Amino acid sequence: PSKLPDGSGKSIKMEAPLAKAIRSADGFMKGTYIWFFISILFIWGGWSWIRRNSSSIVLDCGNNSDTNGCTLTLQAPYSFLPRNSSTGIPVKTRSRSKRRTKIKLERDQIVRADNIKWNPVSQTIVENYGLNSPTYASQQIETEDNEAEGGPNRPNKPWNEHKKKHKAKSYKKKGASYNRNGGPDANGNYDSYILVLRDPLPSSFESDGGIDESDPEESPSMKMQRRMAAQHRSMTDDPNSLATLLAPFAITDGSASSTEYIIHPRDFNVGQTRRLARTAVSKIVAYTKGRRASCILREARPVAWQGLVLLILGIFSVVLCLLLGQFWVEYDPTKQGSYRKRMAEIRRREEAKKLRQRKSVGRKGVVRRPGGAQPSLRRPEGARGTTAKKAG
Repeated sequence: PSKLPDGSGKSIKMEAPLAKAIRSADGFMKGTYIWFFISILFIWGGWSWIRRNSSSIVLDCGNNSDTNGCTLTLQAPYSFLPRNSSTGIPVKTRSRSKRRTKIKLERDQIVRADNIKWNPVSQTIVENYGLNSPTYASQQIETEDNEAEGGPNRPNKPWNEHKKKHKAKSYKKKGASYNRNGGPDANGNYDSYILVLRDPLPSSFESDGGIDESDPEESPSMKMQRRMAAQHRSMTDDPNSLATLLAPFAITDGSASSTEYIIHPRDFNVGQTRRLARTAVSKIVAYTKGRRASCILREARPVAWQGLVLLILGIFSVVLCLLLGQFWVEYDPTKQGSYRKRMAEIRRREEAKKLRQRKSVGRKGVVRRPGGAQPSLRRPEGARGTTAKKAG
């Protein structure tokens, strides 16, 4: 079929209003809209980058309605490799709510917290110090060496004794000493800590107070272990159980029993925090022993600098675009509308211009020169004779 118009309605093609507006716009307005959309793209990219890389592990104890309970919140990043994954392929989840897991815990479900040496490459525990810390060990060795040598900076004269009290204690780095900022050691390992959690007590054991008359020869501890093992086997198929919820984050270690779970809170910010691991361990130990009424531990990944830069540049660019750009033009009948209307408006404007020029020529008066003498007004000679005859 021919593409030439044949006069029928199907052969008439109307241009879209948006396409017509873009075609008729000038270059400055087109550049303003392109600038604006690029700025919005920068803001969206920066915000998405920050949201996708955000991850944290928070333990909040004693600050909710249940005074004896804790809330463990685990939020994974956009691309996360679970520890129970059999394929080894990271899981990508867009929704932030699906990446967040909240678990309710009792005080007795927190067994302990240990100081460890963590290898971020292999994601394994290199050394477990328990309640002790490499900080205490290094300081104890250094103190013993100083006492054996008689002190590092002992004054030689009695009059210098008062100056010794004002001197700050200096920590000298000797070999592979402890890094106070939590940085890696010579082997690339970091000082960190772990949480050891366990399954809740079985309901039957809680009801009878730990006494079961069915087998009097079995000790209460053996009964509890047997019941907790049976409860753990029944919880493996429950999607809302503690074992299922902690499976992507729990560390598989031979030192822990089947009813215990090892969580590394610094999975997402190891080496990026200046807080000491021993401080967090002391808080958890004090809470489990009842010496603290509340405890909050928050380990979050820092904000990605790439997303922050994109976000700031996008906001700054939008502000400049709103101040300097041009988003619309005034209505001009000579450029918009049908051809007949535009030509009629052009003719009307030309006729109005000619009419104004004619009126301006008719209204021209005598041009007075500033500072010059004006000519005197004299009557014509004929007018003088006529006036004399009338007077005679």
